[in-house]
Amino acid sequence: MSKGNRLTAFILIAMVLGIGVGYIVHQNSSPGFIKKFSDNIKLLTTIFLRLVQMIIAPLVFCTLVVGIAKLGDLKTVGRIGGKALLWFVSASLASLLLGMLLVNLFKPGAAIDLSNADTAGAKDLIGKTQEFSLARFVEHVFSEKRL
Repeated sequence: MSKGNRLTAFILIAMVLGIGVGYIVHQNSSPGFIKKFSDNIKLLTTIFLRLVQMIIAPLVFCTLVVGIAKLGDLKTVGRIGGKALLWFVSASLASLLLGMLLVNLFKPGAAIDLSNADTAGAKDLIGKTQEFSLARFVEHVFSEKRL
């Protein structure tokens, strides 16, 4: 069995095991345990997604560096870089102009009256968000910040 086929087999086995464990927990456990179990399993999802997000920026950077290095001719690099810069500036300008047009047209938030806002409810919510938990610890260890 080649290395690629082994990886595919491991992925399929993990999927079947995940479905099996989920089914067994759902059928044989109390609602309280199911809630606690799903919160704990969600940590694995958070870790996996944050690790994938952390690898994207270096991967894109290395791909660009290798691509530019393989072009060889400095004239070609300059021409391609100029075109890429032109596309970036054009797309940014178009999106900014579209955003300004839509905000001035629809005026989002104009009808909201904040003169009698519930500040007590906001203070209560802020107090609850600062609680320490295993999930918050994992979210800080595997941060979303990228390079």
